[in-house]
Amino acid sequence: MSGLETVRYEARDGIAAITLARPDKRNAVNREMFAEIAEAAEQAGSDPDVHGVLLAGEGPSFCAGIDLALLAEFGALAALPGSQFRSFVKMAQRPYRVLASLEKPALAAVQGHALGAGFQLALACDLRVLASNAKLALLETRYGIIPDLGGMHALARIVGAGRAKELVWTGRTVEPEEAERIGLANRVVDERKLMDEAETLLREVLAHSPVAVAQSKSLLDHAQETPLEVEFDREAQAQTTCVQSEDHQEAVAAFFEKRSPRFKGR
Repeated sequence: MSGLETVRYEARDGIAAITLARPDKRNAVNREMFAEIAEAAEQAGSDPDVHGVLLAGEGPSFCAGIDLALLAEFGALAALPGSQFRSFVKMAQRPYRVLASLEKPALAAVQGHALGAGFQLALACDLRVLASNAKLALLETRYGIIPDLGGMHALARIVGAGRAKELVWTGRTVEPEEAERIGLANRVVDERKLMDEAETLLREVLAHSPVAVAQSKSLLDHAQETPLEVEFDREAQAQTTCVQSEDHQEAVAAFFEKRSPRFKGR
């Protein structure tokens, strides 16, 4: 994928690696990066050879949040008519919406600081592997604003409303040990092994049928607001999709033939 200036995109062996590439700015998000993360995630979502997404940051920090130059524009942006400011917010929300709504699993590999918009990027992914030096915080209230990139929605689902309110309102830093204990981190690893461990976990997921992973992802994402009887119906429909897939036929054949399955995601 060419033409990107603030992120790198590489697809190989079923994984699309999206790397935030402004290390001199600690990968702070500017307008270009908002747009390019979304474009890269959309590319991964539409590529039939990609079955999972690995989001990472170049350099010592995953993402230090919104670029201060862009933050400084907020006063002028807020003075615009409401519809124009909402258009700006929608632009900023786009990469988070794309990542969160992918049918494919997305994993964030987080080292150093993941602050504000950076923390929310990690929350937009399904799984998070944290380096032992990671520091997570939502700092928006320090500037008299709120996290508006979907982070509060994801955070409340992961850690519960009470703890999410505490983290949003205080802006305090979450260290890796706590992140793992409250469910924000799926794994905490040595920072030197972060990318290897992150890819290993993602490949553990991708070793199974992409159809089954996509169907279960959709069900799990909506489980909290779905009544049980509705869930039964949705599970039956999803299971029908799985059973009718080529992946299911391949999995059964591979079991009986005592070999590893070769899934195609259909």
